[in-house]
Amino acid sequence: MGKKKDIIQYAEYYQDGDRYLECKVCGQFTKTDPNATATTCHECVRELYEKDFPYVPPKKYQGSGRPRGWAFMKVFVDKQGNVFHKGKEQPDLKGTLPPTKPKPVSKKPKLSKAQKASLKRQAMITFHKLKKSLAKAKTKKAKKEIQREIRKIEKIIK
Repeated sequence: MGKKKDIIQYAEYYQDGDRYLECKVCGQFTKTDPNATATTCHECVRELYEKDFPYVPPKKYQGSGRPRGWAFMKVFVDKQGNVFHKGKEQPDLKGTLPPTKPKPVSKKPKLSKAQKASLKRQAMITFHKLKKSLAKAKTKKAKKEIQREIRKIEKIIK
């Protein structure tokens, strides 16, 4: 049988019902659990880990300067004149074509509250009509088509 280790008693005190125990490395008092026998303060833990694992900030994204999806275009020519066919560079064609101009991103127009409410109202009307026609549908194919339309309208309503 192995010998039992002697439990080292660290200094402690109580304040406002909280127990404060002395750090086993530097001696600073830190708030601890009532059942704890020893503690290490946050500063000592950080110092221990910084020795083994120095902090390296994460690298930020560096764009290539090319538009989104350029690698999927049939032909893309960058500003330097490099020609790419489906993302693969064609060095023998360098400088033969003019640079590709990126298409502007089309944005959907924002709707006012009144427009949104009228769209929702129309969707509710068509939803109820589709529900009625679903009950009257005779073939399985017709029912599936109606259910597909109902699901589309449910997305609008929610």
